[in-house]
Amino acid sequence: MKEKIKNYIKKWTTTVYLNDLPDEAPRRLEELNKVPSYRQICKSILCNDIHLEKLGMQKPKCKAYHDIKRAELISKGVLKENKQLKLLL
Repeated sequence: MKEKIKNYIKKWTTTVYLNDLPDEAPRRLEELNKVPSYRQICKSILCNDIHLEKLGMQKPKCKAYHDIKRAELISKGVLKENKQLKLLL
């Protein structure tokens, strides 16, 4: 999580805010993820937002989701069947 926050700050400080992020910004812009601020980062940490979705980052998909999706595509004929997957089905 520390790395994600560091990357988030680095991304904004290299592109828009050259000095540093503001402590706070207009609340409406923060809610829309248009403006970064340290207040927004603190809110996401206090809400125990592990994947930092409140900062606009996406939650990673789990391996089980990929396996189920692959099985679905194979059953529809979009993908070729995999022998290893056939053993699981």
